[in-house]
Amino acid sequence: MPGAGTSLGPATGRVVHLVGPLTDEIFSFLGPATETLADSGLEQTVLIVDDLRYRYQLPRFHARIDLVLVPAHGGVAQRAQAAMQALRDVVQSAKDVRAVHLHGFLPSLIGSYVARSVGLDVPMYYSPHGSKSLGSLRRVGDLMLWSLRPVIGSLRDLRAITSLAQEARVLHTQTETQSIDVVESPVAAAFFEVERHEVPHPLIVTGSRIHDPRAAELFAQLAVLLSDKALRLSFNWIGSTDQNSLVRLSAADVSVHDVRLDADLASRLAAGWIYLAPGRTRGFPVFLAEAMAVGLPCVAIDTPDHRDIIRHGETGFLCRNEEEILHSIAQLIDLPVLRAEVGEAARASAKRRFSEARFRDSLLSAYDLPASGLGGLSPLDLGAGGLTSATPSAPPPRSPTPAGAIDLSPL
Repeated sequence: MPGAGTSLGPATGRVVHLVGPLTDEIFSFLGPATETLADSGLEQTVLIVDDLRYRYQLPRFHARIDLVLVPAHGGVAQRAQAAMQALRDVVQSAKDVRAVHLHGFLPSLIGSYVARSVGLDVPMYYSPHGSKSLGSLRRVGDLMLWSLRPVIGSLRDLRAITSLAQEARVLHTQTETQSIDVVESPVAAAFFEVERHEVPHPLIVTGSRIHDPRAAELFAQLAVLLSDKALRLSFNWIGSTDQNSLVRLSAADVSVHDVRLDADLASRLAAGWIYLAPGRTRGFPVFLAEAMAVGLPCVAIDTPDHRDIIRHGETGFLCRNEEEILHSIAQLIDLPVLRAEVGEAARASAKRRFSEARFRDSLLSAYDLPASGLGGLSPLDLGAGGLTSATPSAPPPRSPTPAGAIDLSPL
């Protein structure tokens, strides 16, 4: 397999990234990663499936990055063929390719095949970014790997870099991947620098940079449940949403603020009393980490990804059903001291884990490049005993409570 036993070496040459649609979760890693590598002196080419929904991300890339847009028309097979040809053209025309980084399960198959077919012998990195091939579609992914092994070889020698500790555990226990680094996505400085300015009456906030109908539906349901005028609760959705979700949120008396810039997002979050993470993400939970960096006490659905970010009862609350959500929100509204303590603990945790300096050092270490040491890097252990982390694998036991009107089963 190409790339076995090799390292990137000095910071010269070109890194080629292959990406599917450029979702917010992927860009939260890829954007800072390409900037870090560019600052280290590496040239880079990023091949992206040209999905119109995510074109707004393109200007956010470092000015030195070469972007190649792969047509998104046709079915999966046509898009894969187009990506395959584009990657082959890049690695054959660029004489200075030093590494290839594959972002997502399908790009890992495409990149492995192209590298094998052209005899490319450079380090190969793989970031799943919440790929379903490690979760609900794992059996399908295993079947694809088995059936394609004659043409792509084994993925054993790909070096995994993931932004999720939970994902690293799955890679460690269920795949052939031998080298695994956890490099948690960073949060922009604007979120750490903003000052909290709670509005006079309780305000619950959430949001997304992408269209997320399921999260919008759950947030609207919660707003209806808590719509008693005597409580004087307000609800804000921050970021992007689709037209149907906009109608649903408006009907539930949720204010929608479609802002994209980090400073605007941070300011909107800082006005809230509580941040609610109503659904799971495909990849690193960007908005949740940003809310913690602002110092908001967070209430999140109890999912593996959220469990890696929040310490239940300390830096936020993990909830399994409607009653636990309502109980956590009521506690935080009624107890200002608790709200302040949890918010401060969340911000301190975010500073330790999600600073840009820590991300930079973690990424450079994963690429075998010299790190500055300013990020306070303390790598996670992926030894035979399994992944270890400062975050517990599950929240403390709680008394079982019956499910309520909000349906959390798809999460």
